[in-house]
Amino acid sequence: MLPTLPVLLAAAVSIDGSAALRHASSLAALGPHPWGSPRSTVAAQYVEAQFRAAGLADVRLQPFTSHGIAGQNVLGVLRGGPEILVLGAHHDTAPEAPGAYDDGGGVGVLIEVARVLAKGPAPARTIVFASWDAEESWSTGHGRTIGSRAHLQSMGEDARHLVAAFDIEMCGWRGGRPVLHPIAYPDPGHPGRYVITPAWLMRAALASRPFAVGDPLISWLYQPAVRTFRGGLYGDDLSFLQGGRAAVFASDSSFTAFYPWYHTAADTADKLDADALARMGQGVLEVVDALGRVPRGPAVEPDWFAAFGLVLGSGALWAIALLSLVPLAWRARRLGGLAPPLAMGHALLFVLLFWRHPVPALWIFLLPNLIGRGRRAWVGVIAVLPLLALAGLGVAAWHRGLARGLWLAPWEMAVLAFGLACALAAGGGAPRRASGSRGGGKGRRRRGSR
Repeated sequence: MLPTLPVLLAAAVSIDGSAALRHASSLAALGPHPWGSPRSTVAAQYVEAQFRAAGLADVRLQPFTSHGIAGQNVLGVLRGGPEILVLGAHHDTAPEAPGAYDDGGGVGVLIEVARVLAKGPAPARTIVFASWDAEESWSTGHGRTIGSRAHLQSMGEDARHLVAAFDIEMCGWRGGRPVLHPIAYPDPGHPGRYVITPAWLMRAALASRPFAVGDPLISWLYQPAVRTFRGGLYGDDLSFLQGGRAAVFASDSSFTAFYPWYHTAADTADKLDADALARMGQGVLEVVDALGRVPRGPAVEPDWFAAFGLVLGSGALWAIALLSLVPLAWRARRLGGLAPPLAMGHALLFVLLFWRHPVPALWIFLLPNLIGRGRRAWVGVIAVLPLLALAGLGVAAWHRGLARGLWLAPWEMAVLAFGLACALAAGGGAPRRASGSRGGGKGRRRRGSR
């Protein structure tokens, strides 16, 4: 079996950040090596030699051709049980970038993790270490992550044993912090819908203490944002998620701390830090340990929210959503007039939107449901702050080229706007006074006048 977590924590000191940095430096010294270039072949051969030196079995180059362009993945195996974990990074680069950070750092961490695990006992699940080519295939105009797609396709019937894929992306920057990026990608089988890292995989991966979800500062906002806005950032997890397999990618770049030399000629090894690479390596070891012990979960489990160290699943989100309607209904009943029918209309629209987009719907409507508009303007402002923050992040992401449209259809945006208006109208104002109370008051004044 895989070592227990305390053993892995002790072994984490064996992750040699300086060695990972040397690997990243060696790859970056080739200069830009995009898919199909002779330098990319040299990069693949370098990784192959390092996998062998790390002690992996069945190390081989995996040639593939797509759109007339040839590439090579590098695969190495650490044999264990019949189920399979894929641990990967990519050795190709963007056309103008030496790729020290994207993704020489990831490959360096991958090699050093392989070295540490190869020295230990046989894992509970077989681990396939993969260095993919053609992750940056967008530069040829022929789609994205072609190398990892070729790898998944080559697995054939063995793919049914694949538990999860964990992709190590863009890492080794001193200014970053390790995060998991559960990004929503287009679902090829259902236009307009998305695929995303399943809840069980997030629970397992978050057992690793070094990782935050999406962003160390705005993790809660990140989670509805990636389900509201179509992101431009991606990793090789894209191939596996769109292929119906559980996957996630890790990086130490995030929205609030993004590597400034991304995809440029300045992405050189002098920007990397050995301690940052070792930190990522430790996190990867902990994730591998967790994935060696958890029961296999479904590939499709998209409705979850991570908070306070927990990953709330669909059932918990539904319970919170329905309970949040109780204060709104109570306020509407006190107000009377049009408030009750407005509250009922909002409840129906909210449930419809929640059924379609649970996390964004709950993020936007939870405060309006709980506190309403109130009699004072500042209460209404607080109620819509989550929506304003989400919209602000979307605009900023679009401006930086990290967002490319919305997951919500136009009719869903209309439902959102009308539902929010109903919620604020039904939950604001002063409660009505019963006619008997007004009459009683007049009677008391008459008695007092006599």
